[in-house]
Amino acid sequence: MSAARRDFEEFVRWLHQREIAAAPNVRQMANLILSNFEDIAATSLQRSQRAVLITDLAQRAFATTSEALPDIAQAPEQGEWPWKRLHHLSVGPFRGFRRAEPFNLNKAVILFYGPNGSGKTSFCEALEYSLLGSVGEAQAMRIPDATYLSNFHEERYEPPVLTAIDQGNNQVPVIANADIYRFCFVEKNRIDSFSRLASKTNAQRTELIATLFGMERFNDFVRNFNESLDQQLNLFGIKGAQLAQRRAALEQDQLLIGTQKARTNELVEEERVLANSYAEGMTYLELNKLISNNEEPCRLDILNGVLNVIPSQILNVTAQGLHANYVELDAAHAAEIDLRARLQERSAQVSFKDLYSAVIALQPTEGERCPACETPLLGQPHTLRNPYEKAATGLQELGELTILQTNHGQAIDRANQAAANLKRLFGILLQFVTSNQEQESIVGQYLSGAQEENSECWWTRIYDPEVAARNNLPTHQDLYNVCQLIEAQDIQSRISHAEHARNIEERDRLINFRLKIQDQDRKRELLSEMVIAAQRRINSFENENAGLISQVAQEVANIRRDSPIKTAYDQFLTQLRHYKDQLPGTLMEGLNDKAMALYNEFNRDDLNEDKLESLYLPVTGDQRIDIVFRGKPQTRVDALKVLSEGHIRCMGLAILLAKNINLNSPLLVFDDAINAIDHDHRRGIRSTIFESENFENTQILVTCHSNEWLKDIQDYLPQRLRNDSLYYLFRHHTGDYHPRVNGHLTSRNYVELARAANEEMNERGVLDASRKAIEMFTEKIWRWLGRNGLGTITLPLAGVGAEPALRNKVEALRKKIDGSEEFVHENNRVILDAFGKLIGVPERNLIWQYLNKGTHEEADRDDFDRHYVQEVLDALEELDALNL
Repeated sequence: MSAARRDFEEFVRWLHQREIAAAPNVRQMANLILSNFEDIAATSLQRSQRAVLITDLAQRAFATTSEALPDIAQAPEQGEWPWKRLHHLSVGPFRGFRRAEPFNLNKAVILFYGPNGSGKTSFCEALEYSLLGSVGEAQAMRIPDATYLSNFHEERYEPPVLTAIDQGNNQVPVIANADIYRFCFVEKNRIDSFSRLASKTNAQRTELIATLFGMERFNDFVRNFNESLDQQLNLFGIKGAQLAQRRAALEQDQLLIGTQKARTNELVEEERVLANSYAEGMTYLELNKLISNNEEPCRLDILNGVLNVIPSQILNVTAQGLHANYVELDAAHAAEIDLRARLQERSAQVSFKDLYSAVIALQPTEGERCPACETPLLGQPHTLRNPYEKAATGLQELGELTILQTNHGQAIDRANQAAANLKRLFGILLQFVTSNQEQESIVGQYLSGAQEENSECWWTRIYDPEVAARNNLPTHQDLYNVCQLIEAQDIQSRISHAEHARNIEERDRLINFRLKIQDQDRKRELLSEMVIAAQRRINSFENENAGLISQVAQEVANIRRDSPIKTAYDQFLTQLRHYKDQLPGTLMEGLNDKAMALYNEFNRDDLNEDKLESLYLPVTGDQRIDIVFRGKPQTRVDALKVLSEGHIRCMGLAILLAKNINLNSPLLVFDDAINAIDHDHRRGIRSTIFESENFENTQILVTCHSNEWLKDIQDYLPQRLRNDSLYYLFRHHTGDYHPRVNGHLTSRNYVELARAANEEMNERGVLDASRKAIEMFTEKIWRWLGRNGLGTITLPLAGVGAEPALRNKVEALRKKIDGSEEFVHENNRVILDAFGKLIGVPERNLIWQYLNKGTHEEADRDDFDRHYVQEVLDALEELDALNL
């Protein structure tokens, strides 16, 4: 069973709690999803995959799904563990194991070392599969078990077989259960994710905290629910709206049929009013005949024929007008002659005027001299009279001449205009004469030639009848006679034009009424067409909409089915997200004190002020991880803002281990987790896990590719655990594609190595391991003293950069403990006795030479004193038994 499914089962169980008061339809939806969990979990919100699947399932089965709590295996109560220690695991074929590989797990501490790619991950996944029922990586990548777990070369896999020792010391098979065993695992990826918590939003922090506890699969499952099913469900009566729209149109058709007579009467009344607006008492039929009549030409046709004849042009010429033109021209010509004669009489004055004007014009340039002789106006010699003043005075005296010249120019213009007017009148007379075919007559020829006449008094040649007769010219009377004929014609033309205008007005009015009649006729046609079409639609409505009517009936049923699904899904999703958001608080409940204690132990070398006084883990999605430092007990701060990344990783690990302890878990699996921790904190973590009493009754499995860290674990492992531990070595295959596993390795603990060498009477080997053991113990004791305020010691050095001799460190530490009367501890006597034995070996003895500088290969040396070798080993045994 996948971890996500098991978490969802717990959610379903949570919904049935009385205090949650979840609605029955929400429990129905949860049960429906649980019964199809694997199919739904395989979908995502992309392209609404999940919404489409849930909609299909709900439409088929929601109504018949029970709201009752399904049969779900309940997680055991805290402390009810079915076994106390793993016993044996058989793996293969499985992932990297090509054939069955046995692992003895019946030890308190089991270490697994090997380079990357040697099989450690496959071993851990086999353990994960056996304990949780699934492999998280396979679920994350959505790869089926048959594909992910199969060995590549064997193309198959067999489920690993895991046994354990129960409370009665019996071997029992381990039944996978994610609820029970998920907190047994501490993985590198979880701690790495938790370290990025500070850069996340509150919602993302909630998810990362859940990820820390191995619930990321459930988070992914919840995250992939679409916001709603509205796009997939039938919630709106689209077909019903279409049918209603059509029925509304049908009602309009029925209304049209019912009001047909009234509408027809309205049209008749409109036609009566229209005919009367043309002429009082006229009928619509009579008005129509004025515009269109098939039997005889209608009034409009008659008017169009009459208006095709254009009336004669009105020339507006009279004999009186002709006479007035002659009078005006004669008067203008006489005035011009008179003014011209008067100007000729004063021609000399005209010359003086021009002279005076020229002198005035030269004054701006020649103002200081006479413009004629250049005599200066002032000084000696000078002119008798200023020419410019004389010119100005003369122009004033000649002012009347200027007026006379102006009047003469105006007289010329008047005479020219009068002549032009007469020629224009002659042109109209010529037009009339020509229209009457008399252009060759004396009058016609005269009028035609007059247009080109420019000689003076050209119009006066016909004044004398005798002279006119001799020159074959018409007389004044002849021209007056033509004007009288034009006057008579203009009278008739005016009558014709008035009649023509009346006909145009009547025609235009009839055309306007023709348009109105056309509109009225179109109304009748449109009403008839609408009535026919409406009756046709009424008659065929049921047959034409039979399919839509059937669809509407189905749509109503679908809406009745889908509306409860929408309500249930929306409420279900709200409850599910709420449950997910409050999970971190549930998981962290009761962990504050234990997590803080573990965190402080991890950071045991920090200043006391930098250790934690209080820790407040979040219980809701909006809360922070708050801490209080011992150095500032009154200040509560956000841990993620003040802690370094390394300390945040320690915090994540402390929370996981606190959860493991809180559940009284018999097992702790470190899957490469130490590689998520920086080197500065590894020693504190190692001491907390393996050397303290936190995990005294917990079986610990560690996989790691750090050889040094595993070596340190073995060196510092308490004696009680050292005899109950096992060390596995993984190596790459040699061609058969199966890891080489060795579980029969000699302990790398320095005291164990010294003891083994002593059994073989190998004094050099004893001293080789003893030197390293003494270095380890002196460092450990020195740190222990430092935590108790006694970390300052005095050490002699051989020179700059030299390392202190090992014996000097032993003596300095022994002196510190022995001289501190206020520091009383049960370990003091043991340390003093053990260090006494070491110092009891003479300083110049060959043994201390080797312990101080190390045992190197040297030929022809004396043998070591076995008594002193034994003393050294006994001292190490005593130190090894200490609990620091």
